[in-house]
Amino acid sequence: MRAEDLVGIWIIESFHMEDCATGLRTQPWGERPSGTVMFDPEGRMFALITPDGRSHPKTEAAEAVAYRSMLAYSGRYRVEPPNRLVTVVDIAWFEPWVGSEQIRYCELSGDSLTLTSAPLNMPQQNAAVFAVVCWRREGALREPNRDAV
Repeated sequence: MRAEDLVGIWIIESFHMEDCATGLRTQPWGERPSGTVMFDPEGRMFALITPDGRSHPKTEAAEAVAYRSMLAYSGRYRVEPPNRLVTVVDIAWFEPWVGSEQIRYCELSGDSLTLTSAPLNMPQQNAAVFAVVCWRREGALREPNRDAV
């Protein structure tokens, strides 16, 4: 895979986490999360994911919950053959990621992109997990009957 293969805007299709020790799968952002990841040609990326069913917060406490329920980060990215994506994070909703290298393994098939993380610690989890995120290139048609399940 080449960096230019990623350039563009991608819309989330699904997101799950798998506990590294037990294999237990969870969907911390629900069955239909909202999200976008953008890769620009100059080597910068930005990702934002929010859970399904999110409502407009009306109190400070609800705002805090909404903040904790999202994922957002940005940084410079590079692709290392054959399929390793490395992002050097310079801003993130989760401060421990700032300055880190976030590693994802890519599977690209037409307009579908699956990113699988190296083991990582997420603020919502109590153990190391693999995150698996499936994306669809913006403007690409969904597969027939994708929403019929």
